[in-house]
Amino acid sequence: MRDASGAGADTAEAMLQPLAAVRAAGPARLEVAWADGTTMFVDLAAVLEASLPLAPLRDPAVFAQARLGAEGFDVQWPGGIELAGGQLWRWGREQAGELMSAALFRAWRGRHNLSQNQAARTLGLSLRMIKYYESGEKPIPKTIRLACIGASVELASR
Repeated sequence: MRDASGAGADTAEAMLQPLAAVRAAGPARLEVAWADGTTMFVDLAAVLEASLPLAPLRDPAVFAQARLGAEGFDVQWPGGIELAGGQLWRWGREQAGELMSAALFRAWRGRHNLSQNQAARTLGLSLRMIKYYESGEKPIPKTIRLACIGASVELASR
């Protein structure tokens, strides 16, 4: 099995692949395996704390009942609680440093007082892509995170 650092492309296709297995690996942590052999740990502590509908999963005994959904595209718990495999993939990749979260991207732009247009020009991206990234509609690849780090150095030297 490959770990998150060796996983495939950061695309919508990768996010939509079926899950192969899931197990609770702690009170708010899942070990998830995808059909392509990629496995990663996903820490859900912050998600569980912030989401009222997921509050029952704060109980370790309930969380430990995680199971693969019937179709293989989600993780389910008693009471009809479920999380999509694509979202778990994204959170796992963000936690592994392979993707940048939308919140971190927005914070980077705010730190440098850049409008969305200015951020697009600075990073060599379209305004549409900046909006996709900031809304969380598209995953932000590691290359963009690294470009933000480089741009921060350049912006600081001006």
